Amino acid sequence: MPTAERRIKIFNLLVEKKSVEVNELANRFGVSTMTIRRDLAMLEKQGIVTTNYGGAYLNEGTAIEPSFSLKYGQMTEAKNKMGLAAADLVQNGDSLFIDCGTTTMQLAKHLQAKKVTVITNSLVVSNLLQTNSKIKLIMAPGVYDPKSAGFLGPLTIDFLQKFNVDKAFIGAQGFDSESGATVPDEIDAEVKKAFCRNSKQRILMVGYEKLGVSCLAKFADITEIDCLISDENASRDEVGFILGKGVQVILAR
Repeated sequence: MPTAERRIKIFNLLVEKKSVEVNELANRFGVSTMTIRRDLAMLEKQGIVTTNYGGAYLNEGTAIEPSFSLKYGQMTEAKNKMGLAAADLVQNGDSLFIDCGTTTMQLAKHLQAKKVTVITNSLVVSNLLQTNSKIKLIMAPGVYDPKSAGFLGPLTIDFLQKFNVDKAFIGAQGFDSESGATVPDEIDAEVKKAFCRNSKQRILMVGYEKLGVSCLAKFADITEIDCLISDENASRDEVGFILGKGVQVILAR
């Protein structure tokens, strides 16, 4: 199992159980206790857990969302295919919002041949596109959030409201038939609402594991999303319901 995937699973166990033991994790994942201690040390460095000799416990008040660095590297092949599918929707001359996230960043990797305007709050997307002379890059200001590797807050929202773009590519931690598109953080949700308000087409990019999931903060009803890009493992029941709401669905293969 790749390191990034194991750390995501450890994070999910912590969210569920609030504490974990080193020996238990080593047996579960078939790795050494030293490897598990390195995993927990990385989570502690990010402020997610506090470690002790026998294991670790989830810090009180930790947002139920893994950091960008923890998510990076998970399901990379599926995310890359989703990025390619998203790039196919982009035409030369388009103006785009690109959200923070390890899935939306894959779109940026596949825009190299397109002549477009990109407005983003993602430091990672900005770094990927900054040397491309074909792309007009506009960086949104705000307070840097290491969890998303991007900028959030009132400055970001005010800035985004100055634009009216063709397409917004947005990430989420949950997309549910009743709750719509959601994330754990209210400030992040407000930024995503600004993306939705100021774009002609709203395209949600989420992996199959986030379909049917509901988080704390809602930023869009299901009917406010024009297109969903997910992967081939998406539940057919969820996809059928989403299609029934008039949302275009693209399953990247």
